[in-house]
Amino acid sequence: MYKSLNFIRSYKAYFVVGAIAVLVVGLFLLESGVKVYIFTALIALLLFFLYMYNKNSRLTKDVKNKEREIALYQDLLREEHYCMQLNAQLLITYVNQNMCDFLHAKEDLLIGKPLRDFVSLEDYPQKIMELVSQHGQYQSSGVITYNQPNTRVDVILQKKGTGLSPHYYLVLKKIDTAPEVSNAIREELFRDGVTGLPTRLKLFHDIKEHCTHALFPKSTLIYLTIDNFDTLNEIFGIDAGNIIHKRVAEWLHNDLPMSQAKIYKIDFNHFAIFVPKFIKKEELEEYLRKIISRISKEEFSFQGSVFNVELTAGVARGSENLPKNAYLALKEAEKIKKSYKIYDEKENHHERFLQNIKTNKMVKEAINHQRVEPFFQPIFNLRTNQIEKYESLMRIRREDNTYATPGEFLEIAKTSKMYTELSRAMIKKCFEQLESIRYPITINISIEDILEPRVAQYILRKLKREDFGPYITFEIVESESITNEIKVKNFIKKVKSYGCQIAIDDFGSGFSNFGQLMALDADYIKIDGSLIKNITRDKESEIMTRSIISMAKELNMLTVAEFVSSQAIFDKVKSLGIDYAQGYFIDRADPVLLKQVSSQKS
Repeated sequence: MYKSLNFIRSYKAYFVVGAIAVLVVGLFLLESGVKVYIFTALIALLLFFLYMYNKNSRLTKDVKNKEREIALYQDLLREEHYCMQLNAQLLITYVNQNMCDFLHAKEDLLIGKPLRDFVSLEDYPQKIMELVSQHGQYQSSGVITYNQPNTRVDVILQKKGTGLSPHYYLVLKKIDTAPEVSNAIREELFRDGVTGLPTRLKLFHDIKEHCTHALFPKSTLIYLTIDNFDTLNEIFGIDAGNIIHKRVAEWLHNDLPMSQAKIYKIDFNHFAIFVPKFIKKEELEEYLRKIISRISKEEFSFQGSVFNVELTAGVARGSENLPKNAYLALKEAEKIKKSYKIYDEKENHHERFLQNIKTNKMVKEAINHQRVEPFFQPIFNLRTNQIEKYESLMRIRREDNTYATPGEFLEIAKTSKMYTELSRAMIKKCFEQLESIRYPITINISIEDILEPRVAQYILRKLKREDFGPYITFEIVESESITNEIKVKNFIKKVKSYGCQIAIDDFGSGFSNFGQLMALDADYIKIDGSLIKNITRDKESEIMTRSIISMAKELNMLTVAEFVSSQAIFDKVKSLGIDYAQGYFIDRADPVLLKQVSSQKS
């Protein structure tokens, strides 16, 4: 309704003029004896003309609005500037030769220094960053305070790359001076120094040119990122990272979707392919599957080490908001662990992206304010008919004292850098509970936790200082993704030396690696809940469960049935010879272990 009213207000004048014209022309034609159907056709033709005129006006307005984002770069191409690069703390990380000459200082004297040592601005740094975040850039005037004080300059601060790149360009221009920009400055801004590809700046320029001048402005934009590039960079170093970028750039350049397509390097780990044509979904998916599959089979080498590269892609099509929509699609693909995602307005990518930001904020605040808390669910011994231990389940207590379950935040946290701190906070709270009451509990840890020194070393320090070992079973989740088997084995050996036990969580879900089960030296196998939920009505689930039970007995391991939610399931798992049961039929989880144990004893 609101959009309809806005539409009417926007084009009210056009419709009034059109109506008057139709009335005048109609009266004239009717007086002249023109038949009614001819008159009706003329009215329809006139209204269609008004519709097309209004649509063209709206598209023209949209294009003008987009010019704001590229205004800085157009300005850079017209005028001589003194340029430097800053990090998120406004410390200088790079200066061009013009800036060095202007400040009469060598580059090494400028690198690492704060911007305020050289330029006095009207706003505080926090205010500057807020304006950049809101409007994409900061424009003001300032005064040089280094070597040539009182020289007034115009200042423009622009973010470099996408939201993933925390670097900024700062450009100074002496007031009242405006010579043409040099070819060196043009090359610096439009060409990536490592790959030689055009930059994000050139991509935005090309998109704008296409939308402004093309007869059919719809186009296709593909964003690509190298999976786990940070890990490769960390293992092999920056030189290897540069070689990978060059190789990937060459590889993509030789396999573009069509001759009109262009490839760009838009920031630290992102490439873009811009096609000035709307590619059909079927053709696009075929191309994406082809290049992602082919590059995964390519072998990259550096100093004798050979490794493979995986790509993830996000795609947007149309004539509006291509960079934003392609980025949202890429983030969605990373979240759902798919090799590519094509943006679809019906899927509300933008709303989900905003929700992810809110969730990350909730997780961060929960960690900072110690609101990551364990709930304890009893594990029932089917042989003794007693509750023998409790599994600790992660929760986040919101500000209104309600609780968020892992399904609401865990996957999102894993895509950020907060997962390690989240896991460490959970383990810390479990240890605090054991300090209050010594009673057997299980603690979930992932392979990622074991390989993360801050988590693994914290666990081992606590076990060494406190006599917690005999009361703890570590449940290893995602046990199929072991990337450093030796390190994992050493961790398990150490915690077992303190009296801890090991359980493998969700065994039987998808592919279960029996060889790794042996390698983990587990004491318990927790049978996946998807099998247990269906065990009373699905013969395949029962057969799979019997196989796991038989294998566990051969390996001298105990079995635990999760998701026991009814009397029928409880009776079934007991009859099959499973050792333990856990689920709502036994009891729900409670935030206080002491309360659970006291209730059990009474």
